[in-house]
Amino acid sequence: MINFNFNQHEHIDTGVLIIGVPDHINQLGTIQYKNHDLTQRIDDYRHHHIIHNTLGKVASTVLPLESETKRLITVGLGNLKTLNYTDLLKVFGNLFQFLKEEHITDAELLFDTFISKQITQDKIIEVLGLQSEQAIYIFDNYKSDKKVPYKLDLHITTQDTHLETHLKQGIIVGQSINLARDFSNIPPNILTPSYFADEVAEHFKETKVKVDIKDGETLLSEGFGLIHAVGKGSIHPPTLITLTYNGAKEDEAPIALVGKGITYDSGGYSIKSKVGMQTMKYDMCGAANVVGMIEAASRLELPINIVGVIASAENMISNNAMKPDDVFTALSGETVEMLNSDAEGRMVLGDAVFYANQFQPRIILDFATLTGAAIVALGEDKAALFNSHAENEIQEILASARAMDELAFELPITNTEQRLIRRSDVADLVNHTNGQGKALFAATFVTHFSGTTPHIHFDIAGPATTPTNSFKGPKGPTGSMITTVLNWLRN
Repeated sequence: MINFNFNQHEHIDTGVLIIGVPDHINQLGTIQYKNHDLTQRIDDYRHHHIIHNTLGKVASTVLPLESETKRLITVGLGNLKTLNYTDLLKVFGNLFQFLKEEHITDAELLFDTFISKQITQDKIIEVLGLQSEQAIYIFDNYKSDKKVPYKLDLHITTQDTHLETHLKQGIIVGQSINLARDFSNIPPNILTPSYFADEVAEHFKETKVKVDIKDGETLLSEGFGLIHAVGKGSIHPPTLITLTYNGAKEDEAPIALVGKGITYDSGGYSIKSKVGMQTMKYDMCGAANVVGMIEAASRLELPINIVGVIASAENMISNNAMKPDDVFTALSGETVEMLNSDAEGRMVLGDAVFYANQFQPRIILDFATLTGAAIVALGEDKAALFNSHAENEIQEILASARAMDELAFELPITNTEQRLIRRSDVADLVNHTNGQGKALFAATFVTHFSGTTPHIHFDIAGPATTPTNSFKGPKGPTGSMITTVLNWLRN
């Protein structure tokens, strides 16, 4: 836990002082600490390579003053004339990770040394808050030898006290990302569809977010044939979780956020390989990220209405499991020939998207770890976006992704895929193609169920998790697209 304290006039007597160092010291102006002008000394330290100005590089040394000795921690800012949001993520991410590794519990940060004309102070302090949560995330719930929770009192010295509001906004976004990570990290023998639903309901119990849960029997009786088909092979029945946040007038059309929540994906009878099955607990990251988005939107009190729909199921093998050649009836009333049981995500999303459309949203955004083909096309670090009747909105969201340091690119939905999803001899639709363009086929199948409602499909199979540690935090789930969508919603 990091406790922030703002100081406008007096410096706090801590043993640690934190300063940002740009490429050129004259970009910084005077570095004043108490009655000391540290500008020349900092420049000397940099000149002798005791500290560094390389972007994101953290250094530590001793700072002797007349009556005391401080530990000086610096972080390189690079060229302040080009400093941007992505750079700040690296600066503050590396800084907080260093502070944690060094077990520093009390420090003063001279905020004015991080100011750049290229980015507003509001945004700088918001990134500080975001990275204070995101960068030092840890999940050790199931370890016997748990790490002692990190605690830091960080005193921020600045003349601009209104920045505290923006700091809190960044903290909320960081905590929302970590909430999504927590759900994603829970092992699948614990995070069953019903447990997921119960935990979501408990989390939002005393908030502005209302939660409705449909259990397996209800889904079957109400005609959610595709969700039921995917989940019926497991002893843990599927669920549908509906989250409602109203921050605007009741009659204002909501934005619908839909999440794929496959709590484990064995592939079913189209079984995955033993290597391919590992990490399939992360097949519900899309759903977890929707929870994170709604958490942030509600705590930030955004003046919009949101409906979240999470389709949760376990894709397993049993004598009751779906099998290739089966035909099921979707909530829309259309029949679907199921040729590949490992193409289950698009099926649960089909019912979930059709259900979300009944709320008459102005746009539907769905998030899913859907296809390996998206990874083949774009790589593991990029999201594939597809738009159906949402040409303007997808450009806005792609711009937001660039601004928020999340890599996303648009792939097309064409007449070819529109024909392919109907290429069944026995049913209205088919869930799989053996041809090329499988990510495009899957996106077309999902967006089919939204009709003419503007719809953007996010295939986050790659960036939903990361295999390496970074300045955004540890390897594992990332909360992909949470900052992008929140930035878009706020604007």
